[in-house]
Amino acid sequence: MKKIKKNKKIEKGKIFGLMAVLLLFGVIAYFFISPGASSTEVPSYVKGEMRLMYEWAKTPEGGKILEQIPCYCGCKYEGHLHARHCFWKDNGNFDKHGITCSVCFDIAKKSKGMSEQGKGICEIRKTIDDFYAPNKELGTETPLPEGCK
Repeated sequence: MKKIKKNKKIEKGKIFGLMAVLLLFGVIAYFFISPGASSTEVPSYVKGEMRLMYEWAKTPEGGKILEQIPCYCGCKYEGHLHARHCFWKDNGNFDKHGITCSVCFDIAKKSKGMSEQGKGICEIRKTIDDFYAPNKELGTETPLPEGCK
């Protein structure tokens, strides 16, 4: 009798484990394999402040600023050249990287906030570079904006 109960517990554990793995694969498929990942629009699953950051990064002003700001998360190893690439590819397609990376989000948020305060690109760039100096080796090779030292 004890052996039968033990086997049932093991089977139940296997079923729950399998369900958890299937759920994980479903989430991965939804966020990273879904057709929205190659869209020129922000997918519907991107909400709140993250959505606002994606929308701002796609504007001419936001894109121009982020193209002059390096990203310090290590995404240069994915081929990114500046912070805008964390949100939008050069062909205008959505890049999912910005959703999952707090460094990218922070850089965009700081850049947007400083721009809205009337700060110039040189001050924004210096502030970001100084803050992420410990991660300098991970930074994209984004040239300094013209006129900045």
